[in-house]
Amino acid sequence: MEKGKLTTTGAVTAAIIASLCCIGPVVVALIGVGSIGAFAAFEPLRPYFIGLTVVLLALAFSLTYRKREVICADGTCKIESAGTWNKIAVWFATLVAAIALAFPSFDFTNAAAAQSMLDQNRQQHPTMIITVLDIEGMDCKGCAKGLEATLGRAAGVKKAAVEFEKSRAVVEYDSSKTTLEQLIAVVDEAGFTATPNKKPQ
Repeated sequence: MEKGKLTTTGAVTAAIIASLCCIGPVVVALIGVGSIGAFAAFEPLRPYFIGLTVVLLALAFSLTYRKREVICADGTCKIESAGTWNKIAVWFATLVAAIALAFPSFDFTNAAAAQSMLDQNRQQHPTMIITVLDIEGMDCKGCAKGLEATLGRAAGVKKAAVEFEKSRAVVEYDSSKTTLEQLIAVVDEAGFTATPNKKPQ
């Protein structure tokens, strides 16, 4: 594999690792295994991997667009740069890296759903309870989305909405099928800390 391809692959890999703290929880929540909070360990390393991504992309562009002298069999030579497909690959890798690096800023939270759950009439179903949990340990919106999916799959939960900005989860659940303590345990198993919210909503 030539140097340009190696640096391009390295840049994309570094970009994905840089955002693993936010990409990881979403992936883990979608497949339904593992601890979401474990990916928070990558957060302190994010600036280093971002820097590595930039350096590797710069090197990939340099290797792809630099002019090279090609010596032919008859002794003549010509100056040329990398082929079209190599250039497309570098630009595609840059796009993938940019999306990976921007991933933590994507808005996955569902604040409207959380507010709607709080506003609805609770008298329609006597066993249905809406509770608010304060969540500690979320580093980005990806963590919130992952936790929302995990809570949504929990036994007895009808709806769950996790808001990163407010560090809270609004959960509607059937009290005949689960308890507040069991919901807190689900959050704890996901790698975060949950406590019942005491403030008026």
